[in-house]
Amino acid sequence: MSAPLTLLESADLLGRYRYVELALFAALGRRSTSCDDPELAAFLSGASLAHGWRAREVEARLPVSVGLPGVAACTRSPSPDVDAAIARATAPGDDPAVLDALVGAVYPAMDAAYVTRAAAASSAADPPILRLLARLRADLDTLRLEGAQLAPRLERPAAGRRSDVGTLLARAGVFGALRPEGPPRGAEGAGGART
Repeated sequence: MSAPLTLLESADLLGRYRYVELALFAALGRRSTSCDDPELAAFLSGASLAHGWRAREVEARLPVSVGLPGVAACTRSPSPDVDAAIARATAPGDDPAVLDALVGAVYPAMDAAYVTRAAAASSAADPPILRLLARLRADLDTLRLEGAQLAPRLERPAAGRRSDVGTLLARAGVFGALRPEGPPRGAEGAGGART
């Protein structure tokens, strides 16, 4: 078992969660307006709102204190590959391929990353994070199930998009590394208290 994340490492990771949730909120909201299939448009619109809710939940768990980075400083892209994966998943064209990429690549990657974070949690300091992760995973699982139920009613998606998105996410991880490379952002004078 590795050491629990420091307060700054945890804030950095929560900020990356928030970034991805907000990016999907915006991308799916935009994409829902160009769907030909009304059921898929409704799903993507609802998924967008769910990502927005999860981003707000994550933001509420970011530590707030003098000397710690603020919400804006913590909310950053995990990597250009993640941005490219979100763009590819929601790109114009084949509507069923959008759902296939979300349900088959993006959401499983997010769930696996949340499980990895829970495994690295401190039982003493991280109960609020563990409750957050349980809520995020439950909501994400609901989206996955709704998407899986909708998929058979749509045309078969063109091959490639899910694979492309999965490859991009596998390179960097949907939220990046559990612990960031180098010193956490905003580490000057903030200490390295474990969480």
